[in-house]
This record gives sequence, structure tokens and C-alpha cells, in this order.
Amino acid sequence: MPTATATATPDTTAVAACAAAGYQSVPLEDLVPLADGQTSVMLSTSGRVVYGAGQFGGPLHFAELLGTGDHGFWHLAPAGAQRADITYWDGKPQDASGIVHQEWTTPTGTVRITTFMPPRTPYNTAPSRLHQIVECLTGTVTLASVFAPRFEDGRLPGFAEILQRPGGQSALSLSSGPVTLTLDGLEHRQDAYGRWTAQAELPVGRQVALTLTVTGTWPAAAFGAPSPHADLAATRRDAQLWAERLNYTGAWQEPVRRSAALLRMLCTVSGSVAAALTSSLPEEIGGGRNWCYAASWLRDAAETIRALVRLGQLREAARWRTWLLRAVAGDVRRMTIMSRMDGSRTLTETEMPWLPGYENSQPVRRGNGAAEQIQHDVWGEVLEALISAESAGLAPDPAADQLMAELGEQIIRVWRTPDAGIWEVRGPQRHFTHSKLMCWQGLRLLGEWAHRRAAAGQPVVAEATATRWAAERDLIHADICANAWNPAAGPAGAFTQYYGGTELDAAVLLMARTGFLPPTDERLVATIEAIQHQLVDEAGFVRRYLPDPTGAVDGLTDDEGSFLACSYHLVEALAYLRRGDEARELFERLLTIRTPMGVISEMWDAKRRRLTGNLPQGFSLWALIFAALALDRLDADRDDADRLVALPVQRSAQPAATGEAVSAA
Repeated sequence: MPTATATATPDTTAVAACAAAGYQSVPLEDLVPLADGQTSVMLSTSGRVVYGAGQFGGPLHFAELLGTGDHGFWHLAPAGAQRADITYWDGKPQDASGIVHQEWTTPTGTVRITTFMPPRTPYNTAPSRLHQIVECLTGTVTLASVFAPRFEDGRLPGFAEILQRPGGQSALSLSSGPVTLTLDGLEHRQDAYGRWTAQAELPVGRQVALTLTVTGTWPAAAFGAPSPHADLAATRRDAQLWAERLNYTGAWQEPVRRSAALLRMLCTVSGSVAAALTSSLPEEIGGGRNWCYAASWLRDAAETIRALVRLGQLREAARWRTWLLRAVAGDVRRMTIMSRMDGSRTLTETEMPWLPGYENSQPVRRGNGAAEQIQHDVWGEVLEALISAESAGLAPDPAADQLMAELGEQIIRVWRTPDAGIWEVRGPQRHFTHSKLMCWQGLRLLGEWAHRRAAAGQPVVAEATATRWAAERDLIHADICANAWNPAAGPAGAFTQYYGGTELDAAVLLMARTGFLPPTDERLVATIEAIQHQLVDEAGFVRRYLPDPTGAVDGLTDDEGSFLACSYHLVEALAYLRRGDEARELFERLLTIRTPMGVISEMWDAKRRRLTGNLPQGFSLWALIFAALALDRLDADRDDADRLVALPVQRSAQPAATGEAVSAA
């Protein structure tokens, strides 16, 4: 029967700031992500769900991570307990499991809670479910549940109903607009603060399972009671089968496999790929660089797919390719660089002043203004992903063939024009070096793909078209060498962030990965060393570029931490130069700042020595994987692994001619 629920909710910036005074946000290092291909949550090591939405990128019903307890959470743990004594993934590291165990020791006994979300498939009509199976291991433990979701990003308590299950059990249902949350397992009652609470005494050996089911506007009883133990067995089987397809055999098993499993969490059943599972976590504590990443960037998605393909996973690639065709919607010229997770393009950037932000970092945002930007590098990255998937065994598709050819034509149309670049600067458009580089890479790979298909008797374009692609590719190469190289940048010259500038950009490190220049080229070596000299922070990690307090560089006046993906790009670049000791030392140091659960965020704050930015960050995870693969290739040829290439004292005083076009290695 319906139950009245009413609690005051903050609606203004002033109220939000007041409510957040003295409130301690959960450290990012304590967060554990869980996802099922449609819905995700963030679980803290204290057993508290502090972030969650009905669908990736949708309104939050658990928003405590971006505010306070008044903005929605679910806490399940022994009564009075704080942080769990231990939090760990199910099984062995090579299992790449998404099942989490947490254990507490109390004065009266010990308890373990197993938390997981059964994976969804395109043909699975079951709703999203978050299961928590509690087992008393020794003694007797009092279990406490405090369930306090707040719908519409922390604003509404929801309409409450008590459902009667077969067998006499009851369930609590809370709904608001398009989202319904149904909690089975213990009988919850509303307290004076509008929260729903329950307790249970568990003797040794006793188990109790609580399940949170997330549905839409359908009646909460339509899907029946959950089966947590059956779902646990099925989830373990799914993880095992997925892990068996991972073909990685290198030296970095745990970090690579865990990163792959986290990348899988970013992939939806519809084929879209999230940049991260969270939104508006600050790049600098107290700063304003708090962006919504719960959306699908073409660049981030393409690189995530390419990393999974490289590790033997093609299922996600097949889904993404189908999703991409729908998202492009038959018109490459109007293709946007990002979209909502469902492929739609309305991503208007708005602020939510009732949320005080993580550690009072404001504003909290939904949507992203970068959706309206022009970023030419994405054409190359999308082509990389599509071609790598086909090379790895994904069956060719006529519609995808046509899309790839059209992307080649799009590169030819736009590469001479300025854009906003990979870092989505909110300043003036420029001729960014990385954008030109990825246009070159796209045409290079496209030409090789067309040649392979023609040699196999399956031509995709006329020979004249492939010849034109090759000619434009060489023009881009010469253009970069002539206009991006500045002999006055860095200690010995460098390829700069944009044509005519002096600023450095860590994205240019990818010049090594693409093979744009051979590892002995003095300009490439000088650029990598200049980035090491100017963009590496006191922790030894790499910043994207140096922000300007006037906003002249990117339109923003505040600072940010080091960008972890760029640090992994430096590992790749050093490996390309065959500087094995430097590359391995940096890689191993980077591994030490992952969370105990192997999670990586976007940035590292060297002064506070903590992670910042959204997480789990796809950009950082796939960069880790490619860095590990680069080190493995280096270790496969140990005789030359540590041969230094073109040390500064060995270089000639005169740089190579700026107009010289060097063939790709």
C-alpha cells in the first residue's frame, strides 16, 4: 500500500554549500565500480553505495559522491562499522571478475558481503539488479541497512510502496518519473529522517541476500522476486568465459586484465562506450574543471574498443560498430564527436547548483559543451578501431566499409582547417599537431586496409581513390614536419601543440606510437625529451600541457593535475626509443597509484598525492594496456632493449630540415 514520504531537499547553491560544510567526501581511492552494461554504481570500502543512475548518463538516484548523505546513498554493513577490513575482487587476478567481497571484523563476529551486478545482454529482458549477499563467518553480527535514494540528482525522495512477494515476503519500492528502485531481502521501515532502515541478527553460517532492482515505468512487481544465488553463479560463469577470451600473455597480467575488465564496465549492451562511469569529479580539488564524462566520445570509445580487440575481445567491437552506424545516421559530414549513451546528440551543458560537488568543487555539471566542438583527430581514431577489429577477425560489413571510405573523404575535406583539438580547449580553434597526426594516421591505415581488401579480391574503393588517399596522407606528413616543428621550443626544438606556437602538448607523444617518424629521428627524440623537461611534475608524471592563469591556452583559468594517460603515452614513447629502463621505471611507478582495486581515475594531484577526476577513466585504462604491450614488445628483444637512441649530447646542433617528409617506420 502507498506510504507517504517527505523530506526537505536542497535547491540552491547557498543551501548546498551550507549542507556540505564539514562533510567529508569519500576518497576516490576507496571507490569500487560495478556495472552491468546499462546501470552502474560506485561502492565505497565502507559498504556504502554513493553514486548510481538508472542508466549510464541518466539522472542520479545516489548522488552522495557529489554532495552529502542528503543527496542519496545506500549503506549496508555491520551496525556501527566503518571501513571494511578488506575489500577484494572475487577469484584470482586473471579471472577479471566484477564481483566484490568486503569483510568486517566486529567485537562479536566477522561478516562478508558479496556485491555484484549480473551482466546484461542485448537479448536479456531482465532488469538491472545489484545483489548484496551477506554471510556471517564467525560469532554473531548485527547487520544494518540504511536505504536513502534521492531521485533526480539528489532532489526527490520518491513515491513509496510496499510490495507483497509470494511466500509472504515484502519488498520496498521507490519511484520517481522514469526510474523505480525495488529493494528485496529485509523489511525496511522509514525513520524520522526519511530514510528506510532495517537490522538483522546473523549467527555464524547464516546468509541473507538484499537485492536492488532498477526498472523504468513498469510496475515494480512485473519482474518477480530476484534470485541472487543463481545470479551469482551465472555472473561467475560469464566472467570466466570473458576472461578465457583474453589473449594477453605478457609480463603485466594483473594490471592488464584488471584494466580490461574495467573497460568492459564502460561498454553498454547497446554498443555505446562511456568515457567514464562518473560525472563532475574535479580535475583539481576546489576547481571548476568538473566535467560530465558519462557520455560516449568517439575518441574514447574507439580507443577502448581497440584495446579490447588487441586483447582478443571482439564482442564489444561488434556491438560498437553497429551502434556507430546508427549514431552516424547516414551523414558523416554531420557526425558529432560525442553523444549520449543512446546515440542521440542533445548534450546541453547545464549546472546543478543544489549539489555542492565533490569536496565542494563546483559547479556540478550534466551534459558537455564539447559536444558542439570540431575535433579532427576523431576520424583517425575511429578508423583505427574499425580496421583493427576487422584485422583481428571481426567479419567485414558493407555498411562499415562504406563508412570507412566516407571517413577518408571527410579527412581530406577537413584536415587543413583548425579545430578544438583532443583536449577540447574552450579557447580559439587552432591547427593542433595531434589532430593533423591522427588525420595522417587515418589515411595511412585506410590505404593499407584498401590494399589488403583488394589483394584478397574484395576491393572496397577504386584504385584511383586509394591513390588519392595516399597522396593526401603524404601531404599531411609534410605539412606537420614543416609547420609543427619549432627549433626554438624546448631545449633542442620540438613539435609543438599547434602550428606557429611554442607550447608543448603531451598528445604529441603519440607520434611515436603511430610510427610517424622512425625512433632515430632527432626531431622526435627532441620532442619527447622536451616534454620530459617541461611537462613532468614533481611526482614524475606528465601533464597534458601547461594551463595559463589568464585562460589564453584553453579558455580556463584554474589548474589541473597530471593526466595519467599521457604518462602511459610517455612509457610507450620511451619504449619506441628503446629506452627500456626509463620506460619500465615509469610504468611501475604509475601502477603504484592505482587504487587497491586496480582502478584509475583521470588525473593525479602531485601536491596532495591523490587521484582526481572521473573514474574509472577509459582514457587511462586503455593507455595502461598499450603501454604494457609496448614494454612486452621491447622485452621480446632484450639484446637491444636498453639501447639509447640519439642522446642529447649525440645530436647535431642543426635540426633536420623542417620541410622534410620522413616515411613512416
